[in-house]
Amino acid sequence: MTIVHIVLFEFKPNTHKDQIDDGGFSHGFVSHFASTSDRDYYLNEDPARLDFVKKAGDIVQNVRVVDYEMGTAVVMLISDWEEEYGDP
Repeated sequence: MTIVHIVLFEFKPNTHKDQIDDGGFSHGFVSHFASTSDRDYYLNEDPARLDFVKKAGDIVQNVRVVDYEMGTAVVMLISDWEEEYGDP
């Protein structure tokens, strides 16, 4: 079972233009995991991801996450960065 994890970012309005392109959800990534336990490790324990979340909090305003199992319907989780991860 392959789990697909898609993350899209919207940067805070005060983020310098030299840090990002202007406008809305302009950056994102797609990850594939062999299982939900692999995905859960990445979300909750992976040192590189946890470091990214800590650093990105200064410039990320909103995050949209979509997780789905290959071959199934997609459900979208809409998450506010500060609600999800707290103040930077």
